[in-house]
Parts: sequence; C-alpha cells; structure tokens
Amino acid sequence: MLMKDYNPDSFRRSFKEPRRLHDTQTKVSKLVASLGSRVLVFLLQAFHALAGLIALGLVSARRSLGYFDRPGRISVLMVVAGVSAIVFAVWAMRGLPFGLNQPTAELSSELQRQLVTKEELSKHLGESVRKNQLPENIQLEIASIPVQAKVAYALDEELQRVSDRLLKNYRPDYGVIVAMDATTGRILAMSSHRSGRPSDENLALKASFPAASIFKVVTAGAVLDTQKVTPDTLVPFQGSNHTLYKRNVITQKENRWTRRMSVREAFGSSVNTIFGKLGLFYAGPEVLREYAERFHFNHPIRADVPVDVGYSRFSAEDPWSVVSAASGFTQDNTMSPLQGAMIAAAVINDGAMMEPWIIENVVDQQGNLLYSAEPRLAVHAIDATTAKAMRRLFRATVESGTSRQAFRKALRRRAFDEVEVGGKTGSLTGLHPRGKCDWFVGYMSNGTRKIAVAALTVNEEKWRVKSATLAESLFTHELTSGVVEQRRPGSTRASR
Repeated sequence: MLMKDYNPDSFRRSFKEPRRLHDTQTKVSKLVASLGSRVLVFLLQAFHALAGLIALGLVSARRSLGYFDRPGRISVLMVVAGVSAIVFAVWAMRGLPFGLNQPTAELSSELQRQLVTKEELSKHLGESVRKNQLPENIQLEIASIPVQAKVAYALDEELQRVSDRLLKNYRPDYGVIVAMDATTGRILAMSSHRSGRPSDENLALKASFPAASIFKVVTAGAVLDTQKVTPDTLVPFQGSNHTLYKRNVITQKENRWTRRMSVREAFGSSVNTIFGKLGLFYAGPEVLREYAERFHFNHPIRADVPVDVGYSRFSAEDPWSVVSAASGFTQDNTMSPLQGAMIAAAVINDGAMMEPWIIENVVDQQGNLLYSAEPRLAVHAIDATTAKAMRRLFRATVESGTSRQAFRKALRRRAFDEVEVGGKTGSLTGLHPRGKCDWFVGYMSNGTRKIAVAALTVNEEKWRVKSATLAESLFTHELTSGVVEQRRPGSTRASR
C-alpha cells in the first residue's frame, strides 16, 4: 500500500484496537472453508446424476409399488427430480454462495496470499536482515509447496542514502539510524554502521542497548495520561540535574537547597531526580509497568523483520529499582533503535503506535501477488490529548534542553518555520557492545508528512558525533531536498 492510498485520519477512526487479520490460524480456517466449499459443490453436482438414477429406478420398480401404478404419477416424479437436479447443479456450478466462479489459477493465488503473513516473512528473511542484507529473491513454503518469490522493499531511496552517508562520514564506533513514517509504520531508512569494518550485523534490530533517559518518555506518558500532572506542574527536588541519589528522591522535606522545576523543563533537561519521583510517587510501579508495555517494553514487536524484545525490569518490592527505571538511570531498561523510532512515532501520531514494516510486496515467479503491506495499528500507547501535551515536552528538548545545540541553527532556517520538531536524548554506558550509548528519538512534522527518527551512536573512547546531530541533519535534508511526498519506495537491492 502506497502513501497516496492511505488516509491516516480514517484509519484511526476505524480501528481502536490492534487487528490481527493475518493471523495464521485465521488464514488456515479460510483455506479449510474454501476446500469445504469445493467438496460441497462436488457433492451437489453428483446429486444431478444420482437424481436421474433414482428416477430410473422408480420407473423400473413401478410394478412393485402400488403408488406408482399410474403413468402420470411416475412422470410427475421424474419431472420434479430432474428439475431439482438441474437447479442444484446450476447453483453449484455458478458458485453463488461460495464465490467459486474464479479461474483455478486466480483461486490458487488468493489461497497463497492468505497464507503469507508478516511472521512468515520475518522467519524467511530473518537471518539475512540480521546480517544487514535485504535479499531480493527468497523461497517461501506455502501448503508444504516451495515457492520462489521476489521481494520489493518500502525504503525511501533518498533517506536511506543520506542515512548511510551520515554514518559513513562521521564514523562513530557503532551507529544506527532508523526513520519511520509515523502514520503508517513504513520504515523509510534503516542504516547500521560499524567503524573500521563492514557492518555485518543490523544493530537497528538489537535490543541490547540501555534505553537510558529515553525511558523518561514512558514515565511522562504514564503521569500525563493518568492526569497526575500537567506539563506545567512544578515538582520540588534537590541535587543536580543528571545525578540520582536516594536522599534526594526519598526525602520529601524542603530546605534552602530545594528547587522547583516544571515537568516540561525537567523532561527537556532530563532531570533524573524529578523523573525518579514521578515514577515512584506519582505513577507507582503498577502504572509504570502498564505504560512500559504500551510502549512495547516486555512485549514482542509484530513486524516483517525480526526485532529483539526490549525489556524494563523493576520490582514493586524494590522502590529504588522503580526510581532507577523511571529516570532511565539503569541498565535494566533495554531497547532497539527500531523500538525507539516507534516510541517517537506514537507521540507525533496522536498516541497511535503502528506496526513497523519494510516490505512493500511479495510476488511469485508468475507475478501473482503473495503479500502486500498495509498499515496496522499496534496499540494506542497514550490518549491523543496526552500525546499533544507530550509534544510540548519534546519541543523543550530541542528548543532549550539537552539537544538545543544540535538544533539551534536548524530552527532558525526558513524551512523550519511551519514544521514541528521534537525529541528526547539519553546517554548511558552499555555493555553489548561496550561503550557510551548516545540516543536521540524524535520527529519532524509538516502537517501531512510525519517522520519519526531514532539515532544511536556507541563510542568506545572518542566522541565523533552526537545522535541529535545525525537526526538534525536528516531532518534538514528532508526539508530542503524537494517535495518528499512524491517519492516512491526505493528499488529493491540484494544487500546494503
């Protein structure tokens, strides 16, 4: 399904909960029903011949049955039986109630298309995509029959080229950029880089990176969606912005060192103590866990490529684990860059998180369509009103918060006058791979085109580029390179 064919407003009105139309069990049920219809048609056609035999048998037995002694009654019976048989035969041959008036080849293609699901594509493409390859030709198995198929990908060629170039030019030790259409879930770019050697592992799908302060998005969503705070609520705290000490979180007494900061400003400046308090005292562990799952922590991501599950591990019996998780100051929160893009997409898409997809369509060697992508809602992470409030927090990050330096020049450009830009940063040392992880998840919207981005760099020793700079460069190119809505999905390439 192409962008021009999709109306996001009507889609959101039509679907309030996730749809699972391509569930394998449902498809098998449809196949069984179709085969059952064919069997029934065969039986009805056989009835035609059987009715004639019955009529002939009755004629031959008329001497032994007193009721059929009269020729008139035999004739009436034969006429009734013949007419009934003809009606049933015509009814069955036309397939009026069963939809069987299609040619055999067309029916076969339909049955194939019903059985090719996202999960099966993810399974068949999994090994290649994890090795940072996008194969053009794959072999599927449909009803135990091998089928050679051709895959067309939905990547935006221009955005993919720019993402690859940014990582190549800046040369971080490890780098990832994922760009996604927030209203459809279409993956526009997915670049994975490792300095000094070919990128033989797709880091965009790995969930071994600490989520760091990106998890503050979950905490903010929980307290705003449950109306515990507003963006302007002032929260008292002590200590510096980026430290986290028990005495500053647990102690509720105010003294001369106590400061007050709004939730909006605390989000933009990524104040750990305030978000630790919000998680423990305002949201609580159960609500925080619920919203973590809404943003797909501890929950599989349904996609046509294999994505690792991101985790958030904390316990209600351990209040400090709740504080650490809510502030993002822990290695027990992990996520993939693809999940990071989904989180930003939900904020700009009025709280609706879409299932990600990178495959446009799949056809067999005869050109029969086996699979075609269509936007599907994953979950309503937050209410639309909450998402609007969240965007105020995201704007604070780029206007006056932790990524203001990266976006200062860009926001002065005329191209950004009518554009909404927001984001969240995060940084923490990771172990797989080892190094300082630097995150930026955010979005750019001009009202019709909404692009969500997750950028991640991992630096072992020297810093070469901030992730916010990568995102700003991508946004700037997008706004200054022409009318992006007219660009078609990229051509298929065997590898990248």
